[in-house]
Amino acid sequence: MVGAVRLAARREGYDCHMIRYTLVLTVLLLILGASTASGATKSPDQVFQAKASSGLALMTAYSQLLVAKDKAAVASLLCNAFQIQRADGSYANRAQYLSKLPDLRAFSFANATQARSNGIVTVRMEAMATLFVNGAMYSPEAAPQMAVFRWLNKRWLLVAQGNFNLPAS
Repeated sequence: MVGAVRLAARREGYDCHMIRYTLVLTVLLLILGASTASGATKSPDQVFQAKASSGLALMTAYSQLLVAKDKAAVASLLCNAFQIQRADGSYANRAQYLSKLPDLRAFSFANATQARSNGIVTVRMEAMATLFVNGAMYSPEAAPQMAVFRWLNKRWLLVAQGNFNLPAS
């Protein structure tokens, strides 16, 4: 059977190595898709309960909760001393932030770096987002962002965030 397929492929001008490469790639993608669909990715809560989570994983999980507009889950991960500072000069403490969560609709991060010491993780990255804060749309262009997380009572808490994106003009 394989010989007949190979002969037919040659007759039609197809490269057998390219066909084999395509089949192997397809199988690998199917395996990867199956492992992801079966729960290989962690939920935001699992990320916040894993001490080894990276700063980028923590920011991604936090952002997923904001997109989902899950106020209770966001509240559970904010440290009581939480503060956010934005480039436009606006800021909020924990209570103020929770009373009017930003409207994050989509996000991606690039160029993330982190530092970790004694139960603290700081992460800085470039963030691109579809974001509205207090009704104002923010620029979707990449902008620097920084966050500080603290390991306390067997989970990560977000202590501080600096978002250096400006409202769209």
